Amino acid sequence: MAREDVLRTSGYWITKIQVALYNCAYSFMKENNKNRTQLAEHLGVTKGYVTQLLNGDYDHKLSKLVDLSLAFGYVPQIDFIPIEEYCEIDKIQNLRKQQTYESVINEVANSSYSNVDYYVPQIVDCFKEVA
Repeated sequence: MAREDVLRTSGYWITKIQVALYNCAYSFMKENNKNRTQLAEHLGVTKGYVTQLLNGDYDHKLSKLVDLSLAFGYVPQIDFIPIEEYCEIDKIQNLRKQQTYESVINEVANSSYSNVDYYVPQIVDCFKEVA
C-alpha cells in the first residue's frame, strides 16, 4: 500500500493519536517519576485502564482524550487539513528528510576517520527524523 493510501485510512490517524497520547503519558511518568499505579491514582482511574492506555488498546471519546492530555500537562491541538494538501506536505517533508540523511551519510563516507565523532550526532538526528 502506498503511503498516500495509508494516509487516507482512519486506522492511521487513530494510531497516530494513540501514539501521541502514549508519548504524553510516558513523558509525564518520566518527568514526575511515577509508575503505572501512581499514574492511575493521578488520573483517578484503575491500573488496568492505564495499562490499556499505554498499550494503545483503547478508543476513547474526544472529551476523554482532552481530559487525559490536560492531566499530562499537554494541550491537544487538532488541525483539519485537506487530505490532498497533507499528502503533498508529507511528500515534501519526507524528501527533505531523505536528502538530509543522504547528505550526512555522504559526508561521513567521504571524511577521514578522525572526523567521524563530529558527524555522529548529525547521523543520530537524521535517524530520528527519518524514523
